[in-house]
Amino acid sequence: MAKSATFTKKQVKDGVTEHLRKEYRKTIANASNAQIYNAVAMTIKDAVVSNWIETHEYFEKANVKTVYYLSMEFLMGRFMGNAILNLSLEKPVQEALAELGVDVNLAEESEPDPGLGNGGLGRLAACFLDSLSTLGYPAYGAGIRYHY
Repeated sequence: MAKSATFTKKQVKDGVTEHLRKEYRKTIANASNAQIYNAVAMTIKDAVVSNWIETHEYFEKANVKTVYYLSMEFLMGRFMGNAILNLSLEKPVQEALAELGVDVNLAEESEPDPGLGNGGLGRLAACFLDSLSTLGYPAYGAGIRYHY
């Protein structure tokens, strides 16, 4: 399977400034917190997309069974902070944003909570997906308004 994503501070800075420029025609100085959040999120996605492809190809080649977890709701919580933590990218992201004059906490708080449900079943579905991922099983979550 794919290796862990790694990004340097420079790659994070370049990614954020480039996504702001291309997506919003903004610089860091005149971008909103929400735009900065989106630029950081897209930069993190850039760090993992190759791994997604490699993992998918690995499981396709291995011809293994795949779990498709269908749920009406998923209470996943906010993604960006968890993704940064799980990918061990805290240091380069924090340092890059600090050099750009951005408080990572303000950017993270701009992320809307994808409240795709209202209770225990959504939390249970999220825990099942987390467990499947931790165990390395090929699995997808599918439901109302759920993506990736």
